[in-house]
Amino acid sequence: MADINIGFHYHTPATIKNGKIYMPGYLGCFIDSLAQHCESVTCFLHSPTYQEDCLLDYKIQSTQVRLVDLGMHTSVPKRLLHSRQITKIFKQNIQNLDLLLLRAPTLLLPFIVNATGDLPIALLLVGDNLSGVDDMKQPLWRKELIRLLWRWNKSQQTRIAKSSLTFVNSHKLYEEMNNSIPHLVETRTTTLSKDDFFKREDTCESPPYHLLYTGRIERAKGLLLLVETLALLVQEGNDLILDLVGWTVPGDPILDELSALASQKGIQNHVIFHGFKPLGAELFKMYRSADIYVIPSLAEGFPRTIWEAMANSLPVVATRVGSIPYFIEGAAELVTPNSIKDLVSSIKKMLYSPDLRKNYIQKGFILAKENTLEVRSVKMMTTMREWIVDKK
Repeated sequence: MADINIGFHYHTPATIKNGKIYMPGYLGCFIDSLAQHCESVTCFLHSPTYQEDCLLDYKIQSTQVRLVDLGMHTSVPKRLLHSRQITKIFKQNIQNLDLLLLRAPTLLLPFIVNATGDLPIALLLVGDNLSGVDDMKQPLWRKELIRLLWRWNKSQQTRIAKSSLTFVNSHKLYEEMNNSIPHLVETRTTTLSKDDFFKREDTCESPPYHLLYTGRIERAKGLLLLVETLALLVQEGNDLILDLVGWTVPGDPILDELSALASQKGIQNHVIFHGFKPLGAELFKMYRSADIYVIPSLAEGFPRTIWEAMANSLPVVATRVGSIPYFIEGAAELVTPNSIKDLVSSIKKMLYSPDLRKNYIQKGFILAKENTLEVRSVKMMTTMREWIVDKK
């Protein structure tokens, strides 16, 4: 098929400003990469709340992308209550589509699929929300309600996946689903274009040495553990700064907790929160001025930020969770999750073993080259075209 029209949905907001579509960078560059290989992409997305508007940092470049507004990106209960109105919008806008691509987990998934009739469905599974419930800053009763809701959603997701084309960016999920989902494809999500790479041979050339974390500022990323680790390293006499770049989740006081912990440990001048940086030059500048990238997550699928760090010639220290060891084993320093001892040891190894550090930089750079949008979008579109043909 020379030209196809695909729809896309995820619970991320988007908006139109001065006639241009804006959405979060990680999603926008993915949509643009798909649009290069099809007739059109219709994005079914919510409009942002006031707090979310500043996170819509990416302007869609392709003229083949259309935005359909699903209404305000309100709380999960409110979106579930308004599922009938949302699915009505889908029904009104899918007539000319050849396939609907749904990024998941997302709670409206079963309602949307039920509303699309015989339209071929592809899923892009990027994690398992059940794994993060225990790390939520919520009362126990509320955690259990959330857990029940995500269990229900996961059962519906599995039901839908059995009759859909299903991409997964988590090797753990792939192994879990491989025997029960007939059309399962392992993929790797990324934000990198071939023009985003920055080559250097080494980091850690002069103190203070900068440790960098980028992404969501939340407790599941192990950031409290990272501040504890930094305190031990500074007490040992290591000249270090921790740079935190990202955005907080509304209602989560993690940033205040990080600040309080740093003050308690006497390292408040060693922890700097830079706020949200849009994808592109501002964000890449942070990578290029850092010495080591550290992501001590307690649970993950696979964080795209690791590819960003490797593409900018940063050595990586990461935890052995999700698909991280499967995708980057041998190209980064991997540690046991929730282990301050391992983090301290691995960061010191990165700081004071230049040959090892240079080896990781080189291997990571090569690995990131294999995971650009140009490479991954072609593979995904080819697979979706074949699926559409099979469903006719």
